[in-house]
Formats: sequence, structure tokens, C-alpha cells
Amino acid sequence: MPLDNPKLPTDQTEERPTLSGHSARLAKLTVLLQDLIKQETELLKDHRPQEAKRLHGEKSRLMAEYKDTIGKLKVNEYQLGQKDSRDRKYLRQLTDGLRETIRDHARVVLRLKSVTEGLIRSVGEEVSKKNSPVLGYGRNASMRLTGPAKPTSLSLNQVI
Repeated sequence: MPLDNPKLPTDQTEERPTLSGHSARLAKLTVLLQDLIKQETELLKDHRPQEAKRLHGEKSRLMAEYKDTIGKLKVNEYQLGQKDSRDRKYLRQLTDGLRETIRDHARVVLRLKSVTEGLIRSVGEEVSKKNSPVLGYGRNASMRLTGPAKPTSLSLNQVI
């Protein structure tokens, strides 16, 4: 099982607290999810969306487990101890790291999305220019419409 032995980061100033139950599960899921999102972000940066797509199943499973564990911890909040306990601080530190990773991932995805949309928009504009009727001068220097240009086929098959 992937949750058996993940690497949990330790804080430089103090030892990692001994977590148990749902809090230990949350820490493990947070680290696994953060590593997976970092890996997906790197694949997208390297322009390998098909390989990144293969990670979606695992990412969805980890997110569902993460959400379930958060819900259980909210119900049993007393397991984390006082509001300023070491366990809470450590989990907050892990969660802040996950949030930063998600922000980086969102920036990469939005950048790729805007580039793709711009490319599709420019191709569409070029196709519409070719398909629009051409205005020209006829006999007696009067404006006339010429026939439309030959049809152009366009096929885009890539999904990011």
C-alpha cells in the first residue's frame, strides 16, 4: 500500500511530532499528493501532457482519501490536541507546502491553457479569412463578390 512508508519532511528547528490515527494518515496523504502534483507539474513543463494524464487516476484517489481524512479529523478535532500543539503546527506546515505546490501547478496549467487557446484562436481566424468571400473589382470598376475560397479542413486532436 502506498501509504505504508512515505517520506515525511522534518522541521529544521524541532523534531517531527509522533502522529497517530487520522492525523498520521493526513500527513502521509499530504506528502504523497504534494509529490504527485509536483511530478505532474514537471511533466507539463516538459510538454509531456500524455504522461501527465496517466497520473490523474492516482491523483483523484489521493484527493478523495485526503478529503475523507480531513472530514474525519474535523469531526474528531480533539485528536489533534490544543490549538497551538506541535501536531497542529506540523500538519499546518505540510498543508501550506501542499497549497504552494497547488498554486504552482495552477499557474502552469493556466499558462498552457492560454497558449493553447491563443493558438486555436489564431488558427480559427486564419481559416475564417480563407473561407470569407473575397471582395474585388469587376467590370466598370464596380465592387463585386468573388466566390468563396476552397474549403480548408482543420483537425485538432490534442487535449491538455
